[in-house]
Amino acid sequence: MIGKSGLKKQIVLMKFKNIIAASLVPLNALLLFFLIVDSRLVIPTWLQVLGRMHPLILHFPIVFILLYAAMVLLVPKSIRTEGWYTVVIDSLLLLSAVAAAITAILGLLLSKEPGYDGGDIIWHKYLGALTSFALFALYNFRDKLQHKIILSKLFTGCTAAILLWAGHLGGDITHGNNFVLAPITPNHKKTPVALEDAYVYSDLVQPIIEAKCLQCHNSSKAKGELVMETKDLLLKGGKDGKLWDSTQADLGLLMKRLHLPIEEKDHMPPDGKPQLTDEEMVVLYAWIKTGASFDKKIMELLPTDTLRIIASRKLKQSAEEQFDFAAVDDKEVQKLTNNNRVIAQLALGSPALAVTFYNKPFYNAKALEELKSIGNNITELNLDNMPVKDDDLKIIGGFKTLRKLILNNSDITGKTLGELKNLASLKTISLSGTVVKADQLGVLQSLPKLRHVYLWNTAVNDADEKKLEQKGNNIAWFTGFKGDTVILKLTPPVPQNEQIVITKPVKLLLKNYIRGASIRYTTNGKDPDSLTSPIYDSNVVISSDETITAKAFKPGWISSDIVEQHFFKTTFVADSAALLTPQDTKYKANGAKSLIDLDKSDLNFANGKWVGYRQNDMEAMLFFNKPIKVQSVTFSALLNISGFIFPPTKIDVWGGMDEKHLALLGSIVPKQPTKDMIAIQNLALQCNFAPTEVKYVKFLAVPVHKLPDWHQGKGQKGWVFIDEVFVN
Repeated sequence: MIGKSGLKKQIVLMKFKNIIAASLVPLNALLLFFLIVDSRLVIPTWLQVLGRMHPLILHFPIVFILLYAAMVLLVPKSIRTEGWYTVVIDSLLLLSAVAAAITAILGLLLSKEPGYDGGDIIWHKYLGALTSFALFALYNFRDKLQHKIILSKLFTGCTAAILLWAGHLGGDITHGNNFVLAPITPNHKKTPVALEDAYVYSDLVQPIIEAKCLQCHNSSKAKGELVMETKDLLLKGGKDGKLWDSTQADLGLLMKRLHLPIEEKDHMPPDGKPQLTDEEMVVLYAWIKTGASFDKKIMELLPTDTLRIIASRKLKQSAEEQFDFAAVDDKEVQKLTNNNRVIAQLALGSPALAVTFYNKPFYNAKALEELKSIGNNITELNLDNMPVKDDDLKIIGGFKTLRKLILNNSDITGKTLGELKNLASLKTISLSGTVVKADQLGVLQSLPKLRHVYLWNTAVNDADEKKLEQKGNNIAWFTGFKGDTVILKLTPPVPQNEQIVITKPVKLLLKNYIRGASIRYTTNGKDPDSLTSPIYDSNVVISSDETITAKAFKPGWISSDIVEQHFFKTTFVADSAALLTPQDTKYKANGAKSLIDLDKSDLNFANGKWVGYRQNDMEAMLFFNKPIKVQSVTFSALLNISGFIFPPTKIDVWGGMDEKHLALLGSIVPKQPTKDMIAIQNLALQCNFAPTEVKYVKFLAVPVHKLPDWHQGKGQKGWVFIDEVFVN
């Protein structure tokens, strides 16, 4: 028997359940009303907060509905007659119906915010509503369906299927197209492309956009009215304008947003989303800086170009060719290898072989014939400076897997190039230094994968090269460097010093790889010239805190770009340090230790080496076990204009023998940047004062209180970033 207290509890629970059940009618009515007036619905700001709770609560109906469906579809008939089953199944269904209705309503409110457009949003919205209506019907007709098992299972299964479909579309909207099924979808990975076939945009830039941007900027979810799926949509930009402007110092909106501090509202990608790596930032910067071309090939770039260097590394790794032939027995390879003919694997574990011939007097056709037993594995054949005859090309033509063939300075005349017509995989052939003629090269154009033909020091001239190029076939013909009317620009000097933090005098190490180029330098901040600036030699010594500005010169050449290298001198290294004011938790590096570890950072403010302050003034103390006599303190600070990182407005330096009684040693007011300054650089802020004996050095760096009117964040507080403090 149930006691009075138990009966009261049952009555209360029944009333509560009835209230919840009664809410289904107004909730579904409101949902239906919202759907009818969807196109005219305007959501006030306070309701947007509720709409944004949609991702938070949508997991509840999913769990409830799937549990309910599992019990209906899987629980045996014998258990369905038990009392507890009816209570549990009714409660799950009621919770599912209420949660689904609330989730659908909040989702509809969220869909009215900017950026939620497209077919997936519409389908997701209506499928969510349909799930709510189906559960409403299931709950109200549950007693009748209880006796119609097949119909009940069919209705429940369909509702669960609709839910899963809606969830799949929700995943696509939130995380990108085909997010849920991508791991099991065939060919969901882009086919690796060889370096010679790669394009700057489609093979370097687009993968970054797809991985880090499309999640929020696609045709289904266009945050900021920006869609980044196609070239035309990228060029169109969003509600804030064009994405880039290569004429601006900061290259426009895209790079500005990427360089903002991660906690800023406009930082992209938003905090919590996968961030761009340093290399990805460099790729986007270099692509925009050079004109943001959508149709330039990697191989059109100079070998020293940043994008080509990155592509050579990335595509060489990701486009590793997969061979469909089995490896040759190692014993066979060893038997054929000798001092005049070296056979090696193209890569560790690869079945492909590279063969190189040496010692011209020992070469003969028989040496090629002997390779027939491994001919189906040879992908590279180097016969440079070997006396290869025209008849030998028939043997080479039998190596069907050949990708690269070098015949430089051989004895071929070009008459039998047709013997190579079966090399369907050949990509590169070099005929430099041979007597081949232009009219003999036509047979090579039938090779489907041939992309590069090298003809240096041959009878093929510029006019022949143009005729060959006009025939197309995607083959690049190289007849030599055309430098008779070209004035080349020197590459800049390369700093060779591994350490830029010095504790004693060191020799300055600069190098230029162009023979005959001289390097001139200055230490006063002025640009070097070819007449009055000192010429660099190996006897130049750096003994103080100074900036070296260098430039390369050579008669008949355009002088190089300027390169700068600042050397930080430190005479005394603090024994310990402490931060006296709280730093920003996202840019705390290794705390106060980062200021005295002599580990200079690069220009990446997010690399974990910079100590960042914004809300508080930066106040720190350096401790020395023994008294030292100091007369200057240098602060290594960061300037990143688009990242809101500015020099301090003021730096005060105190010192003394007692940490509780310090005297002001000196103050500096660093020059603030202007709109046209270099946007990102390392600053050396030096405070000089009269020589003073101290055991304690304290400094206070004050962040910019209000950013200038020309800055995108005008009126907001700036950041101070310091990575090292040098005491001299």
